[in-house]
Amino acid sequence: SSQLTQRAFCEHHGLSLSTFYAKRQQLTHLQTLQNSGFVKAHVLEQTTRYHMTQAPTANMTLSVNDVELSIPQATPALYIAELIGALS
Repeated sequence: SSQLTQRAFCEHHGLSLSTFYAKRQQLTHLQTLQNSGFVKAHVLEQTTRYHMTQAPTANMTLSVNDVELSIPQATPALYIAELIGALS
């Protein structure tokens, strides 16, 4: 352990005291995690699976300005009108 105070150490190494405390807190947190007995898991591959619960429905395609949108034919007319208004 150094005989320097934390402030003197920071001045000697050109660090701000707040950076010193932040880094020290990070290291303390990492040491706590390493000593906890748990192992940090890493995601190697992410897979998303979809399961259809109903038969696919027929879609209609709306073209407004430069936007093209494919939506189910059973979409309520009021929703379509609001959507067109928002896209215009």
